[in-house]
Amino acid sequence: MAAGIVVSMLLTQGLLLAPSTMRGLQSQQRMRRCLTPLAALDYNNPDVAAEFAACQALDTEQVEDELSLSGIVPPPTMNDMDMRMMLVEMRLRKAGKLGDSSASASSGPKKPGPNANAFEVALYEKPAFRELYEGYKAARDTNSANLCTEYLLNKKQCEGRYGGTAKYKETIDKIEEALNAKVEQKVTSGKVAYAGFPASMGEAGVRMTLGAFGEISSLTFTETDDGMSCAGQVEFDGPEEAKAAIDKYDGVDMGLGTTLELRAL
Repeated sequence: MAAGIVVSMLLTQGLLLAPSTMRGLQSQQRMRRCLTPLAALDYNNPDVAAEFAACQALDTEQVEDELSLSGIVPPPTMNDMDMRMMLVEMRLRKAGKLGDSSASASSGPKKPGPNANAFEVALYEKPAFRELYEGYKAARDTNSANLCTEYLLNKKQCEGRYGGTAKYKETIDKIEEALNAKVEQKVTSGKVAYAGFPASMGEAGVRMTLGAFGEISSLTFTETDDGMSCAGQVEFDGPEEAKAAIDKYDGVDMGLGTTLELRAL
C-alpha cells in the first residue's frame, strides 16, 4: 500500500495527527516553561526601529519558527503583533542591545532623520500622540501601544489585522484625536525656523510676509533641491512676534502636498 494512502487513512481515523495539530500540541506543552514577558520597547531607539522593520517583513510562521529555535513558544492567545514584538526583543537581547543598565535614558524624543518612519515623526512632532503612546506603555496596555505603532506604519494592514471591534475603534479614535491636536509651541526667543513657502516668493517675498508680524533682525533663505519651496531661519526682535508668526502660518496647507512649518528655536 502506498505510503500516502496509509497516512491518509491514519489521519481520517484519528490515529495520526496533522502536522499543524501536532505543532499546536507541542506549543501548549512547552508554553508554561518557555513564555518570556514582553518588554516595553523604545521605538525612538534606532536599533529597535531597525529590528522592528526587519521583523515586519516576516510572515507569521517565520516569526514562530525563529522564536521556537530559541526555546520561546508564544501562547495561542498572543496576537501576531505581540509575537513580532517578542521577536524584536529576543533579537536585541541576543545582540546585547537591550537590557544594558549602563545605557542612558532619553530625556525626550530625538529629532527623526531623513529616513524616519511615520511613527517616529509623530512621536517627535505630535506631543499629544507621544503622551497617549507613553500612557499606554506605562499602563502596560501592550495592545493599544502596538496599535499606535502599526496604525502609523500601515493603516490598511492594521485595520485588516485588528479592526472590527469596539476596542479597536475606541483606540483609533484616540490616536486620531491625538494626531490632530493643535501643537502649542513654547516660544522663548524671536528665532524661528521655517519651511514650505513657495520658492517663487524669493527671499524678498518671505521677508515681507513674515515682516508683517514685526521687525526682522536677520533672515536666511534656501531653495529646496526640487526648486519648489524654500526654507531658512528668521529672527524677530522678541518672542511675541515669533509666536504670532507661528500661530498664523504653522501647519497651513500650501497645496500640492506642501505644508508650512514654523518651529520656535
